[in-house]
Amino acid sequence: MNSINAIAQSFNLFELIRNNITNNFIPLAFYSSLAAIVYSLLGIFIWLKPLEVAKKPYLTWAILLPVIFIPLWLGSGAWAIAITLISIYGFKEFARSTGLYEHKAYCIVVDILIVGLGLGAAFNQYGLFMALPIWGIAGITTLPILTNQSKGAIQHISLAAIGLIYFGWFMAHISFLSQSKYGLGYVLFMVLATQFNDALAFLWGKLFGKTTWTEISPKKTVEGSILALVSSIAIAFLNWQIAFPHFQWWLVGIIGLIVGIGGQIGDLVMSAFKRDLGIKDFGALLPGHGGILDRIDSLLWVAPVFFHTVRFFHGGFGY
Repeated sequence: MNSINAIAQSFNLFELIRNNITNNFIPLAFYSSLAAIVYSLLGIFIWLKPLEVAKKPYLTWAILLPVIFIPLWLGSGAWAIAITLISIYGFKEFARSTGLYEHKAYCIVVDILIVGLGLGAAFNQYGLFMALPIWGIAGITTLPILTNQSKGAIQHISLAAIGLIYFGWFMAHISFLSQSKYGLGYVLFMVLATQFNDALAFLWGKLFGKTTWTEISPKKTVEGSILALVSSIAIAFLNWQIAFPHFQWWLVGIIGLIVGIGGQIGDLVMSAFKRDLGIKDFGALLPGHGGILDRIDSLLWVAPVFFHTVRFFHGGFGY
């Protein structure tokens, strides 16, 4: 009898290992391959550039991919910490670019609120997560009184509020998404498909683009954006059985639209900010990509819409 129990337990252990490999390794391997393919395609368009220029984006991604995959592999807590740190650094880039960084009180309050949002996401506190931005903005409006400084108050409050919502609340949805039992597939699909969409908008624009977004982002084209949107829907269906096998076909199509539209809106909004500020990039941390914000801008719109769409159609936290 003992030998039979031992054999049964060994089969249970084997099944557990098999499920972990299926649930974790296969999605990681798939999306790693997807990322490698799209950046290989982009290489076609930059190979004529000097080697030092051409290799920078690839070296940066060689660093970024482990930064994405390792926290995801370690679990939702590690992922929440990683996203919170990225959000704080992204806000720092924004504050420096806009001049808000000189007004420390606003930056300190926003940083504290970003940490609070990260904790709300890490501990599944949905009510706190939704309420904190409102309380935070209300608190930010009192800073001119607390600091006894009225000059530039409207500008400082507005910039701090944008920083909190864009780089705190929007980004924290990526942390919250990892709490789902399907979190690994959701997050990997959303992050890499959004980057894939961004790369395809560039690729299709190079091939077929004629009408540029002249005042916002002269290197982006309307034709490239439309074809990237169609491609995003196709990518969602290709990933149906890997990232979200429990979705119905029409919801898969909606997810593709969210990535295609949201990613490009996020990118163009940040481009509009940079044009208004008269800068090319928000930073120089990532060679070949600019700053953190220049790399995550497409995700800023995708993350909250993706999260709330999935949560709405798959209610509660069983999403």
